[in-house]
Amino acid sequence: MGMGFWSGRGARVARSTLAALGRRFAVVELGADGVIRSTNQAFQSVLGLTADALAGQPFQAVFAVDDAEHLWRALSRGDEVADRVRIMGGAQEGWLQAVYVPRMGRGNRLESVVVYGADITAERGRAADAGQRQQHADESQGVIEFSLDGMVLTANSAYLKIVGYRLDEIQGRHHSLFVDEHESRSDAYIGFWRRLRSGLHDAGLYRRLGKGACVVWIQATYNPIFDADGRPVKIMKYAMEMSAEALQAPPAAAPAEPAPPVDVAVANVLDMLDNAAARANALSMDAAIDAALAEQRGQEGA
Repeated sequence: MGMGFWSGRGARVARSTLAALGRRFAVVELGADGVIRSTNQAFQSVLGLTADALAGQPFQAVFAVDDAEHLWRALSRGDEVADRVRIMGGAQEGWLQAVYVPRMGRGNRLESVVVYGADITAERGRAADAGQRQQHADESQGVIEFSLDGMVLTANSAYLKIVGYRLDEIQGRHHSLFVDEHESRSDAYIGFWRRLRSGLHDAGLYRRLGKGACVVWIQATYNPIFDADGRPVKIMKYAMEMSAEALQAPPAAAPAEPAPPVDVAVANVLDMLDNAAARANALSMDAAIDAALAEQRGQEGA
């Protein structure tokens, strides 16, 4: 399981409400004992296995979860859990951004668990490849290295020039040194580091603070570096300072059409997938979600 999985007691999700989602995402149903009861075609395709080959397999034979005890305690309480998880079977493996939805029976006892997952196998591969390629970046590019908890390990001279610090002034300090206090306490910033720790890369234009609270704008990529077992071990950031000319804002876009109302139960699961995935495969995810919601509304209006 990816680092920092999280759970919540949102609206309980009806089976009929999630049926449409089940036709858009990889789905596996587990018994309360963790044994696989059934899988859909999308889940089978990720591993290249048949339904018969997966049925009856214990949870940890297919899901590479570090702290299964923690996970099942949360599910037994009725909590929905979101996490990035590696799945494996035979000679093939894949990655899902998953939501575990418990089904409770009499006496509020766990009856079964349905896992809905977006396939992020390709996304993870691209992030890993980008990280390895960036290790050979030219020394003219700013490079800074962080531990998984955001502490500065080292930085090259080009990066130190951008932020105006000496290495001994930032080494061992947290990345939040480079952002203002309000941002460092925000949910977005906390989520940013959670995604990096889970192995997802991040890229874009960032506002950062140099020495003396001097504002600098940088175009950068944050790339998790993986060990031989595919686990993130550190974060490498590659950055270029942007000139004032390059920061000229484009014309404002026309306001978007208001979004239609979303069923609360559906939104609960979609929000967990969306937030935990950090917009992984954003276009395909959005299309699938829109189609699923449209199908659900059509069923309710029939």
